[in-house]
Amino acid sequence: MKIKEILSILEEMAPLAYAEDFDNVGLLVGNQENDATGILVCHDALETVIEEAITKKCNLVVCFHPIIFSGIKKLRVKIM
Repeated sequence: MKIKEILSILEEMAPLAYAEDFDNVGLLVGNQENDATGILVCHDALETVIEEAITKKCNLVVCFHPIIFSGIKKLRVKIM
């Protein structure tokens, strides 16, 4: 399954329009065209959580408190 398909399901459950102005929602890092190899769900995207995702080969982390909150908003790959 593509990451964009998972994002679509998540956005049906929690529409982006419901986010507050200060919320940083949606895909922050990565390429939505990639196949999902695993999903890790967490509260905070701490370094240990990211290490666990790498160990378990999860290339999608869904978290309540994003790894990027202020300053930088997104790191995205543009497909040409």
